[in-house]
Amino acid sequence: MNKKRLEYIEGYKGFACFCVMMSHFIAAFCNVWITALPERIHNGSKFELLIGKTPLNLFYNGNFGVRVFFITSGFVLSYAFFRSGNENYLKRGAVKRYFRLILPVVVVNIAAYLLMKFGLTYHQEAAMISKSYDWLVVFNNFEPSLLGMLKEAFIGNFFENEATYVGPLWTMTYEMYGSLLVFAFLSLFGKEKVRYPLYVIFLLLFRESNYSQFIVGVAVCDIMVHGGKYVEKYQSKKWLVWITFFVGLFFSSYPSGTDQSQTMYRLFNLNQWMDTVTVYHFIGAALMFFAILNSGVLQKFFELKPFAFLGKYSFGLYLVHWPVMISLSSYIIVRYAGGALSYYKLVLLDYCITMAVIGALAVLLTKFVDVKGIKLANKVADICFAEDKKHGEN
Repeated sequence: MNKKRLEYIEGYKGFACFCVMMSHFIAAFCNVWITALPERIHNGSKFELLIGKTPLNLFYNGNFGVRVFFITSGFVLSYAFFRSGNENYLKRGAVKRYFRLILPVVVVNIAAYLLMKFGLTYHQEAAMISKSYDWLVVFNNFEPSLLGMLKEAFIGNFFENEATYVGPLWTMTYEMYGSLLVFAFLSLFGKEKVRYPLYVIFLLLFRESNYSQFIVGVAVCDIMVHGGKYVEKYQSKKWLVWITFFVGLFFSSYPSGTDQSQTMYRLFNLNQWMDTVTVYHFIGAALMFFAILNSGVLQKFFELKPFAFLGKYSFGLYLVHWPVMISLSSYIIVRYAGGALSYYKLVLLDYCITMAVIGALAVLLTKFVDVKGIKLANKVADICFAEDKKHGEN
């Protein structure tokens, strides 16, 4: 925990972002890999039915990826406070959060609106070809409204859990309120010993809530910063760190879109008592994260260039992939299905083109929009706390 930037955390987030993008692409164009429904196969291979029932589904397990976002957000938002004890980080963080996110969110909503307005979305036709009958076909199937889009971009995405133009932005409401929960929790209990039992109580009472994942991120950060000899003892038992990681890997790959009773995970199916998918992915993401924080080998792995790129541009990738998928990616399927290429060769080509375009757009969005969002957030915070700064200088 002595690295200032903690690049491996960004790499872990980058991997999670990759999983989310893959989950949407697979759900859209290889739907049988998730549902394991025989009537949705494309080439008659049993592999199509089996892949979603194995740990391979981790690579397109978007539900797991979202848990990573929430847990790491809790960690990162509390890191500066636990390191310094300075509550100014909490005040500034609470003020900055909305302004930090708003500019790129508005831009991507405008892009989705324009695609819909000018008839450049092809996902509903593509869904009939890819057999994503109950997923891809349901999105963005309404008459776009400029005022409605702007209201959703500025308010609905962040405070009302609305995401009709850019589906993945349903997470923004949780990011907003989850961040404020972190700042409030730390302001009230961040320096009090009572916070330790509160972590446990919160987790037990709200284990199925997305907000509990933010608090677990705070707890993990607290342990890493203040754990001292206990953390060092855990780190010295490398076998235990690796067990933690692989147990987390197993639960993170728990299938979310198929009948678990027909898979290798059937013994862990507890749906009658809880939201098994969410809880298991929550547990898996947290265990993997804790192992990464305590393993030099895992940290170096998640600092590799592919993860570093995904991590650096993860927000941009997350934002732009949806408009690209409902337009360009879907158009390729509609235009070329049934042609010279077999279905899965076409999907592979589509995937390569899609990821290249998403990557390029994410870089542009980050450099020309997201950076301005960061500056805007800092400027707003400076204005709000100008008096505090002045008194501090005096």
